[in-house]
Amino acid sequence: MTATIRQVWRPGSLRDADAIAEAVAAKDLNNLYRTSCYFRDPERYRAFCAMYAVMRIIDDRIDDLVARGHVAATERRRESRVLRAWHCVVSACLAGRPPARNDAVQTEHPHIDELQTVFSTAARRFPVPAVLWDDFFSAMQQDLDRDRFLTYADFVSYATGAAVAPTSIYLYLITAERRGETGVYHPAPDFDLIQCGRDLGLFAYIAHVLRDLSQDLTTGDRGLLYLAADDMATHGVTERMLFADLASGSGSAPLRRLVRDLVDRARTLARRGRGRLRVLQRTLSRDRAFILELIVRIYEAALDRIESCSCDPMTGAHRLTEVEKKEIAGSLAAGMGLVLVPAAPRAGVG
Repeated sequence: MTATIRQVWRPGSLRDADAIAEAVAAKDLNNLYRTSCYFRDPERYRAFCAMYAVMRIIDDRIDDLVARGHVAATERRRESRVLRAWHCVVSACLAGRPPARNDAVQTEHPHIDELQTVFSTAARRFPVPAVLWDDFFSAMQQDLDRDRFLTYADFVSYATGAAVAPTSIYLYLITAERRGETGVYHPAPDFDLIQCGRDLGLFAYIAHVLRDLSQDLTTGDRGLLYLAADDMATHGVTERMLFADLASGSGSAPLRRLVRDLVDRARTLARRGRGRLRVLQRTLSRDRAFILELIVRIYEAALDRIESCSCDPMTGAHRLTEVEKKEIAGSLAAGMGLVLVPAAPRAGVG
């Protein structure tokens, strides 16, 4: 019999409170949701939806605020209070206690009760280190306070929460095994989750930043810029040059050299992260091995596309299409000796 890899889940698969988290997690059919649809274990899929939904709600709220341009100090203080409330709710759930009612109310989310219920369940089954969530909330606060980075080290510090933390949480959901009769999932003791998450998170985030460079420059009243000032200076790139490139739809030679440098850094991080994954080669189930390889390949393909466009992120030709992402999944499945089976229509499950 031919081995298969099946797209088990799709938006609308879950019911009740889980369905609320699933709808948020599936927004825009983002890369993490796309790969999570191949989880055979419903507990992993539910936990992904619960945890990613919280991150997505918070990140989208702050992104919407920043995109409006100049925001009054009073509104920024209000958003900081909302952010602190979410942090308190998440911390309580991670500690296994009910969140304070006042904190839940101050999140200002209409489905906070349902979300904290599914998040608590996910946190009990997948006890992700609390420091990852602390790092995430730190990065979200930074988004309220600044839109530029003086040094690459500053960028990495921010990315530790904005990208490394979500990547590490996702790695936990993929790699952890259920141990004993408690129903709790733990990573393999010889797998360095934190360092692997750092390498792969930074790799993916650099690809993300380069992919969205032109879009970010049009956000808000003066644009968002995730290229560090010291890197720009090294390659002779100025902000005025970036906006000129944006207007012309073509990247200048100095910008292309900077992009080439960042692509090389991302490739090094990806190789290092892949090296840390080798200890898992014989332990992961087929679906989880496929998911892990697929998410890495999607971001590698994003870098490939940028390189194929002469490292010019201003033309718009550097973005992967939905068809191409599906082709990556099909090609990966074939390379693993599997037949890829799309999701079948299904009723929601509780």
